[in-house]
Amino acid sequence: MSMKEFEQLSSQIKHISAKNIEENGHNQAASIDKFTKSQLFENQEITTSPVIVYDRNTLPVNHVDAVHILDQSIQETERRHLGEIVDRWDIESSLSPFHTLPEYRTEYPETVKTALGELFKEYNNAFVPLVEANQEWETDYQYTRYGINGDPINRWVQIDMVGLPQRFLDEAYRMNSNTVREALRHRIFEIENSLAMYQLLERIHSREGEPSLFDRVFRSSLQSLKEQYGKPIALLALTDQKYNSMKAAEFGKSEDEPITDEEVRHLSGFDKFFGPNDFLEHLEENEGECKYLLFVRASDPVEKLRKPQIKITNPLLEDESIRRVIKANAITFNIDKPDESTTSMTRINDTKAYLPTMGMAYKAETFEDIVSEIIIRDNDPAIIKLNPKLQEFLLSYGIDRELIDSGDISLRAKPMLASYGCYGHVLFDPHDKETRGDLRKGLRERGPYVIQPEMITPIIINESTGQKYTYIDRVFYATNGKAVTFMGGFRSLMPLNTIE
Repeated sequence: MSMKEFEQLSSQIKHISAKNIEENGHNQAASIDKFTKSQLFENQEITTSPVIVYDRNTLPVNHVDAVHILDQSIQETERRHLGEIVDRWDIESSLSPFHTLPEYRTEYPETVKTALGELFKEYNNAFVPLVEANQEWETDYQYTRYGINGDPINRWVQIDMVGLPQRFLDEAYRMNSNTVREALRHRIFEIENSLAMYQLLERIHSREGEPSLFDRVFRSSLQSLKEQYGKPIALLALTDQKYNSMKAAEFGKSEDEPITDEEVRHLSGFDKFFGPNDFLEHLEENEGECKYLLFVRASDPVEKLRKPQIKITNPLLEDESIRRVIKANAITFNIDKPDESTTSMTRINDTKAYLPTMGMAYKAETFEDIVSEIIIRDNDPAIIKLNPKLQEFLLSYGIDRELIDSGDISLRAKPMLASYGCYGHVLFDPHDKETRGDLRKGLRERGPYVIQPEMITPIIINESTGQKYTYIDRVFYATNGKAVTFMGGFRSLMPLNTIE
């Protein structure tokens, strides 16, 4: 998820009540999609930290111990002085104000940054076959290919993950990056390759008028790309709904207000912002040639996400000649043929197909891929037998064998294709008839799903106010095809006394 969550309502989410969260001590439904409304969270900066050299007698931490330390630190409630909430009205958005805790900062040690950077490289490797399957013409995504083999790369990503408590970060100095990488692999919800809310990400951590780390790295990478290919870079919204939504959320403009190229550059770093009609006019003026590299925002409208069977017109992509131009100039991997079926593996927009490749999720095409047998008994609960391949996957996650055998486990099922946010998600209890029905319906209507164990998110108490929060981390990286650069991130804190 991009900052796409900012653009949707969270009414579809099956919320766990604040009472249950309090009673259980931790949020057992820790999907990133619980953190969707800007009005419900505070932002806290994630930065880098200096390397600490430990005494030679300090033993390094192995993988098993690293996972144990992370699990323990997530289970423990942390108490810290977070300071006062400051509302940011200076960010031009229909979602303002954004609530921040400027006194609360988290520093990632070098081993954590390196580990996440290595997972970013894996993510790009996992995308190679996805781009190949999606390719229609030789010129597709031609400005994304690097290296000897000309492999495509995602230049920017957002990693959405379980928040890393301070205890784990303190211990991470004693871990090598490989150990940290494997500990974090199973704490990542998703990796998103279509960033959004650029102004927010740049300004939210700006201090005393100085550019933030995200601002410096993101704009530098855009400039480098422009210089490499001698072309400016434009944002392209494929539908009018998307264009108007972006104008409001990301530029603070109403549907009827114009937006100038100067405003776009100032607020986002891009050189132009095309809606569908603007883009068609641009092609007509240039005899069918696109003069820009295109950062395409291609997600389906919310209406389609809620009801996947409805038909949505997309004139830009339905015209094969225009789709070819867009794919030739796109620097984002998210252009699909509109008439592809929900099960087609040529689809790449809002895909989660990389997750199984990276060992972060289990792919299910049918319900039998998840539950292989249900034995109904007259007076006793049904016996649930999970698919052996799913069992093997859950064991790799460190789930207890007894829980797997009994089916007493909570799983998060997400549509693998063309979906973001919480749309189509099922919080799946194998013993619950209703959620079994929900998942069967999802598989019929939305195609393949990816399955992850439901992850616990940590809890922190603000000593200044006594407010309890649960939180996730969102971390950003950039690459030029060679070096990987940490761009910072933010921590999203959600008050436990909300209905979310």
